[in-house]
Amino acid sequence: MDQNTSITLGLLFAIIGCFIGLAGWISNRDKKIANDSEFKGAVNAKLDVVLGIKTELKELKDDIKEISEKVVLVDASTKSAHKRIDEHITAHD
Repeated sequence: MDQNTSITLGLLFAIIGCFIGLAGWISNRDKKIANDSEFKGAVNAKLDVVLGIKTELKELKDDIKEISEKVVLVDASTKSAHKRIDEHITAHD
């Protein structure tokens, strides 16, 4: 083999090696992007669940507040009714 053939083969193998390395790098980059996307999707799904629970909790608190207000009104009405019943019983005795 003469020197030109050796240089040509060396350059050819170097170029082929560069293409193989580049292909491997691109493949790994795509896999990493896919894994990152999957992770971000899982995090977003968990955040959606947490935010949904937070919204439901706020709605429950509002419902409990409304029920508490109604209980206060019923209690006041019951006390008033007991007072009237006691007055009625006292008047008829």
